[in-house]
Amino acid sequence: MPRNYYCDFCQCTFPDNTTNRRNHNQGTVHVNNRKLHYDWFKDPSLFLQEQLNKPSCRNYTSQGYCEFGLLCKFCHITLDPSTGQPVYPPELIQWFQLQEQESNQLVHIKKVKKKTRYRLPTGWKVKDLPPSLKPPPSKNGYNWNDVGSWN
Repeated sequence: MPRNYYCDFCQCTFPDNTTNRRNHNQGTVHVNNRKLHYDWFKDPSLFLQEQLNKPSCRNYTSQGYCEFGLLCKFCHITLDPSTGQPVYPPELIQWFQLQEQESNQLVHIKKVKKKTRYRLPTGWKVKDLPPSLKPPPSKNGYNWNDVGSWN
């Protein structure tokens, strides 16, 4: 029975051999999914700068819509003729909002998380532990407040 390959970007499975994997990795869907995945982790200001460096999208400029969205090779950011300020497309505004929500959730999770103090089970003594599990000697002035937790 052939082995299957699972693509995390596309969330699909196919028989694993060099031809299938090469065709999948070079396919449009995989390339776009991979780009979206890595764009998600970019700094928003860097992402915005990359968008501004692209040439203007003719479809978006003339029709106000482009079927490719953030995957378009061209820029969808237009300038307001009266103020000269950039006008961001809805998909870019939504991307920024989702980025902000995720960063707020991460900050909230970090604030909520308490540092737990680990203790040896009752009856265990430090002197009975193997050397790899013994804490550093206290005579060196080791600061126990900065110890990382094993979560």
